Amino acid sequence: MLFLAARSLGGSKDDLVTSGMAIELIHTATLIHDDILDGHDFRRNRPTVYARWGTKTATIIGDFLYTKAFSSLADARLFEVMDILAKVTNTICVGEILQLEQRNNLDLNEQNYIDIISKKTASLFSASCECGAVLAGEKNGNREIYSDFGMNIGLAFQITDDIFDYIADEEAIGKPVGSDFSDGRFTLPFIKAFVNAPNAAQKKIEELVGVDQRRQSKWPEIVSFVKDYGGVEYSIEMARGFGTRAKGFLSRIKPSLERDALAMAADYIVERVNGF
Repeated sequence: MLFLAARSLGGSKDDLVTSGMAIELIHTATLIHDDILDGHDFRRNRPTVYARWGTKTATIIGDFLYTKAFSSLADARLFEVMDILAKVTNTICVGEILQLEQRNNLDLNEQNYIDIISKKTASLFSASCECGAVLAGEKNGNREIYSDFGMNIGLAFQITDDIFDYIADEEAIGKPVGSDFSDGRFTLPFIKAFVNAPNAAQKKIEELVGVDQRRQSKWPEIVSFVKDYGGVEYSIEMARGFGTRAKGFLSRIKPSLERDALAMAADYIVERVNGF
């Protein structure tokens, strides 16, 4: 995202590599810490740092990657990029706190969910694209345009990712399906299905949610519930809406191969659900 944003505006600097590296280090650090919080043993079909070396080592490794990202930016004197990424790292942490606060909350609504994923996931997409615009030396609003593009493509990405829990298997997505639900993290497909469901179906789900140890064993029942009451279809349309909105921001940018590639990425992020 950063490279394409910068090149679509005519940028071509060594600073792009350093900045891209910093973003990927931050991204990886968030995944390592997420796996600790969520107790995940596998990611991309391989053991997580947490599972292989334990909580203490995984915590320190995540911290090391965060600090390495910012020390690299400081060495390169990329202070504007550093400012953007410092703020987004804080935002990601706030998103994680909000998610923890909302665990097991069946009253979680769609707006609460969007607020959480905009902070936890979409904010890093937004920051990446904004950094690309900054590194290209562009002014005149392009920084804001790319920030908004990234936010919307990030929302589309996370909603699509949450849909996979209900339409894909563990081997295909490289991590346990249903783990979010088992841990009390309710995502858009479930939230919408619960709102749509009649009282009797809601009561049955409430009873199931009230017994933690039953959740994973009842996962097939939850999948059927979400599909029967329109959670998957609604979420796909929501993701498509964000993808379309993201591409709308690109229409303000001068045509280029890089701009077209960003638009293709927006389409791919949403349409990948068609493979399942």
